[in-house]
Amino acid sequence: MDLGNIFNVILLLGAVSSALLSFYLFFYPTKFFANKVLGTLAFSWAITVFGFMIQSPEFHERFPHTYALLDVFAIMFYPLMYIYLRTYLYEDTRKWKKNMIHLLPGALYLVLFSPFFIQGTDSKALMIKEQSFPVWYLPMQVVFNLVIVAQGIFYSILSLRKLHHFQYFRKVRLTRYQLGSLKWLKLFISLNVVLWLSGTAGFILEVLQVNIDIDLFAVFYLGLTVLTILLGVFTLKRPEFFAEEEDIVKYVYNKSRQNIQEETTSELCDKDLVLSYFEKDMPYLKTDLKMQDLVNSTGLSYKRISEIFNVEFQKSFFDIVNDYRMKTAIDLINRGYHRQHTLLHLAEQAGFNSKTTFNRTFKKYTGQTPTEYIQSVN
Repeated sequence: MDLGNIFNVILLLGAVSSALLSFYLFFYPTKFFANKVLGTLAFSWAITVFGFMIQSPEFHERFPHTYALLDVFAIMFYPLMYIYLRTYLYEDTRKWKKNMIHLLPGALYLVLFSPFFIQGTDSKALMIKEQSFPVWYLPMQVVFNLVIVAQGIFYSILSLRKLHHFQYFRKVRLTRYQLGSLKWLKLFISLNVVLWLSGTAGFILEVLQVNIDIDLFAVFYLGLTVLTILLGVFTLKRPEFFAEEEDIVKYVYNKSRQNIQEETTSELCDKDLVLSYFEKDMPYLKTDLKMQDLVNSTGLSYKRISEIFNVEFQKSFFDIVNDYRMKTAIDLINRGYHRQHTLLHLAEQAGFNSKTTFNRTFKKYTGQTPTEYIQSVN
């Protein structure tokens, strides 16, 4: 078996895997919108790969209605990638109607090429065999090929900016687990840019009729197939868990309202001020919370805060923090959060910086390990 056949087998396996993964992502778990988007993307890419593999005059003469029709799935790839990223990060974008504008090029392609698509089987097969297309057909194909090239760089840059924008304004509120997810997403987008460069170079060389030893289109298709599968595995392990608003003006407005509320607490006694800070701002959810964070946020001195904990609460700073973290962890378990996420992720969502600390603290407060508690709840 030569290298070409080996490559085709690998690409076919990748396409089949993408198709199977797409159904799993779309139908399970049903409540994650971003999974549905990624499932749609994986299915579109699987069809695109099949179209790449079967492109030959003989096949299209036999099945003329497949000619050019499958290109619409290639046009959908980059917009769906951006929609997936957007809906993964922002809760208020998780509706199709808020993202349909990005799919307009695909709809426009179907409309503009409809005069060709509605041709009868015999007439279309004759066009393909003799390459006697309408005068508008080939120029329109070149235009949409350029659209796909432009989409690659446009949506890759837009995705990277969206990730940077998200992390810049919200970094202080994110757990290590969430920050790790952002790093993985940045890596996926960066690799996608590299593959886009490969595919674009292949397109340019094809237009210029320049032959080289490496099939850049093959690199592009195989690379994106592997990347799509990896992205699917990633989102199964880390389904959407960000609950943020995309509108930064609204976000800043809400933060301003919080600041005003914080100013009104200046009339409270010091103990109530600390309690109010814990209840409203929930600083204990930060895995690296320190006493100095309370000093910076409440305006009280380090000595005064220590006195409040030791004398008025009669507990240490870490005991108070763990009290709140344990209430959060137990509440998450009671709401079934552990069914869609790992215990490590649950622990980090509650503010614990490691699974060992979480297990030890949980055992201390409840007399049971987290697993034992979950079994008792079930």
